[in-house]
Parts: sequence; C-alpha cells; structure tokens
Amino acid sequence: MTPEETYLFDLNGYLILRGVLPPSLVNELNQELDKLEALSDKEIRGIGLTRSYYPDEPDISTGCRDYSCTLLKYGGVFERLIDWPTVLPYMEAMISVPIRIDALHLLSRCPGRATVFHHGYSELLSYSEFACNRSRFECVSVKVGYALTDVDVHEGAFAVIPGSHKGNYASPQHLENPDENHPLVQPCPCRAGDAVIFSEDLTHGAVTNRSRKIRRTIFASYAPSFQAAWDDQIETAPGFEERATPRQLELVQGPPPFDSAPGFNLSPFRASESG
Repeated sequence: MTPEETYLFDLNGYLILRGVLPPSLVNELNQELDKLEALSDKEIRGIGLTRSYYPDEPDISTGCRDYSCTLLKYGGVFERLIDWPTVLPYMEAMISVPIRIDALHLLSRCPGRATVFHHGYSELLSYSEFACNRSRFECVSVKVGYALTDVDVHEGAFAVIPGSHKGNYASPQHLENPDENHPLVQPCPCRAGDAVIFSEDLTHGAVTNRSRKIRRTIFASYAPSFQAAWDDQIETAPGFEERATPRQLELVQGPPPFDSAPGFNLSPFRASESG
C-alpha cells in the first residue's frame, strides 16, 4: 500500500482499486457464472454449492430475486481469486498477521433492489473489528468486492458511510436502504474489473438498482488465520489440493499449525504487541 492508500483506508475504511481484473478474466468469470445460472437449484445442490435467495418472493414486475452463491466448491476459474496478486498484498497489509480466505461468493442483484446499511464500529462485533496498533493495521475482517459488470450509481452501486468503521455511535442510517442523495452516503460506482476493498466494520450496503440490469459482484473475505471460515464458503472442488499453489493451500487451510485444527487455534498476534 502506498502512504496515500494507507492514510485513506485508515480515514475512510475503504479503497477503490481500478482495473485489477483484466477484461479477459472478467469475461471468463462471467461465462462460468452464466453456466451456473442456467442450473436449477437442485442441480446447484448436486454439485455441492449453496444458492441463497432474498427476499423469498421474486419481484412482481421482473420475476427476479437477488441471490448469493458459494463458488470455491465449483473450482475452475474462481480459484484464481484466492490469491489474486493485485489484491492480496492489500489484505496482508490490512490484517498484518498470517491470513486466510474465509469466504468467496457471488452476489447477483436485480433491478429495483437495494442492500440495507449494516455494521459499523459501534456494534463491536468480534468477527469484524477494525484496529490500527502501533502504526500497522490489525483488522479482523477485510473484504474485496470484484465488479463483474459496470455499475453506476443508478445501477445499484455499493455504498458506504466513510469513517463509520471508527464511529462510537450507531449510524442513523443503520438498516435503512442507502439514499445516494444523503450527505452521509458515498456510492462507489465501478467498471467491470474494479475492486472495492473495505473493513467489515464499515457501515456498508448498496443503493437501489434503478436500471434494468443485473449487477454481478464476487466478494472475497479475508481474516487472521485463526478465525473460522463462514459456513461452507471455502469448501473446495475435487482435486484442489493437487492443483493449488502452496500459497493458495495456505490461504484456504491456514498456515501451520492452523491447518491441523481449522477454526480453533490461538491468535498469532505476538504477545508483546497484544498486551
């Protein structure tokens, strides 16, 4: 991270990186997602993936529902995002101790939908804590959202309340649909291939998709290696251990000794620095 990026991440709780995924990879990811979308829910379950819809009922006018879907169990091109070289150094700098990937999933957003604002430092959630100790970040959860479609503000852009990762009071916008015209709200329009990196402690959501487009984003989540993964988010496809690089294996399983007892280990923070 550059000094300016370090300053801005500490100040605002997020960064936008432009063009981190080349067009060829964006196209390949979208082609594989097209194949997944063509599968029924029964077929999705048959290959070990989890597709979750919300809300339960489709939109009356479009018949569309927002959904998320786990990806690593599918394998293929999605495995390349485990240790994507343009982004991984940011994860390491923002967490500062041995890290693991603890989630990787697609979010598909329909026309007319938004995501309510959630989280914020005042919640004091153990799994999302933002911290900066002795001039280094020690965040407990950092996420990256890879845009696979161009997303302008009116197309349901990701949105944040800058600085809320340090706020001592609950956001007045908490659990409300973000309003792009509200002075607290900062939408983050992106082009396909851009990435938004943010602390999970930051109040975040998405403004209403007022277009006819479906927005696609792949979210990857990273945490200290002692932290357990999210449900089945990092279950891998058959043969992963044979084809993965050593770094990919370490990010999925956790570095030694963490791979011997996933999700239940002592913190790697040095005692002299953790007090």
